[in-house]
Amino acid sequence: MTKPLNGIDVPALLETIENVRRNPTQGIVRFGVASRWDGQTRSVGQVSHYELGGKRHERGFAIAADEPQELLGSNRSANPQELLLAALNACLTVGLVANAAAMGIGIDALEVSSEGQLDLRGFLGIDAAVGAGYEEVHYHVRLKSEAPAEKIRQLHEHVMRTSPNFANFARGIRVVPHLHVNAGSAQRAG
Repeated sequence: MTKPLNGIDVPALLETIENVRRNPTQGIVRFGVASRWDGQTRSVGQVSHYELGGKRHERGFAIAADEPQELLGSNRSANPQELLLAALNACLTVGLVANAAAMGIGIDALEVSSEGQLDLRGFLGIDAAVGAGYEEVHYHVRLKSEAPAEKIRQLHEHVMRTSPNFANFARGIRVVPHLHVNAGSAQRAG
């Protein structure tokens, strides 16, 4: 296939796959976000760069977060839980569109929606037996295509095996905390 499908440059995608197959270090990607408190429950995450195959690529995006007023926020932006679900949806969307293109499947319409429920007793520290996060997350893919349903099922199964954020949700990730504290402004003379 020499022309784009689903907006994806298929030859470039296949070339990337082959380059990473030949030289796996070219497929190592490092992402990071630095977030700063912006008053009340607001924060702004800054995306400044990422690294691909050891090469730094500059970027410049801000990601705002807030809480609804009922959760003590000012309701100016999506909250962290909504951003987390949006990240899952976006990753699944990329995986579906790009892999469909590689498989020769045209997509006419695509929507991914997700939802999860959590119990504030965990977040608020009220009940140690209640976890702070989601017990499960449900997502729905609504995909319109001329391709046979069986081929779409194969596509979805492939994406569930290869989507980074599906994997992040489906298995525990080891999180390594580092706390840096600047306590007190000056020592009192005594």
